[in-house]
Amino acid sequence: MQGTRQTTTTPLERFLAILAVVACLTITILLWWSVSANQTMWPLPGLYFVEIVALSIISAFIFVRGDLREQFIVWGAAGVIGAFSILGSLSVGFFYLPVALIFTVIAVRSDLRNKQPIAAHVSVYLIAGMAQLALMLAAIGWHDPSPIF
Repeated sequence: MQGTRQTTTTPLERFLAILAVVACLTITILLWWSVSANQTMWPLPGLYFVEIVALSIISAFIFVRGDLREQFIVWGAAGVIGAFSILGSLSVGFFYLPVALIFTVIAVRSDLRNKQPIAAHVSVYLIAGMAQLALMLAAIGWHDPSPIF
């Protein structure tokens, strides 16, 4: 493919990306069983669980492929999962913090090793996190118009 800049990821980074997906799937399955015993899953929190698992799988796949142009997706997913972990920390979000940290660590390591524009990627991280925050607050407001924050 012309114009595509490939990089090789280190075995440690590939392992961490796969570990993040396995951890995310395990956490989600366990939480789904626990939460579904006490409340309905749809639309919330089921959509959040599906979103986080899908983002982790897509991010790990893109990271292992090694296309430098697609690193923005890995950074964005780390921001989204991080925002979900922080906003949902009083319920299930805290369990996803290790997944967010793993994706952040491998994204930073990759950028430093490949001399990529880390400032641009951090801005993608922050924008994605703020978008996730806005989306979660809007979904909560739509689902329950009278929440008390």
